[in-house]
Amino acid sequence: MSTLPTLPGVVTSNTAGFQAAFKHVGTKDRHAYAFASIAIIASTTIEDVFKKAEELGMPAIGPYSHWIDADFLASIFAKYGWVATVWKECTGTATLPDLCMALVDYDTDWEMGRFVVIHRAKASHDAKIVTYAIDPAADAKLQVRTDLDVLQPAWYIGVHPMGKIASSTKK
Repeated sequence: MSTLPTLPGVVTSNTAGFQAAFKHVGTKDRHAYAFASIAIIASTTIEDVFKKAEELGMPAIGPYSHWIDADFLASIFAKYGWVATVWKECTGTATLPDLCMALVDYDTDWEMGRFVVIHRAKASHDAKIVTYAIDPAADAKLQVRTDLDVLQPAWYIGVHPMGKIASSTKK
């Protein structure tokens, strides 16, 4: 890889709203939400993420959900120049890092949920902080959303570019 990725610190905004810094990558496969989230952050396709996962030993044909743990996700992220942290419990959206994959719709009995990407950055229009989620499972109306309290993130994995120390934007 010739250049390391960067974490966008500003999202383009105007009086009508903002433009997400990352592009939506969708999937209806509930086992692929994590890979779609990686594709969003890495600015690639979900097919490319599957290819990288297979290079790391995941079988080409499922089931593959048991492969998707924090260490495996971190290995895939590393192939794109990103560092992923360990799982952390979400105690509130204000405590989330500037970029993470979060579990929403979390079922405590099954210890499962679905992944979304959460990003926090300054708005270019008025320099307010914008915190939003990009949902790989959503239809067109809800692909990018700011109602994180409705999503209720339960757990998250922080993500930051290699060679950078994770920081958190203060309000």
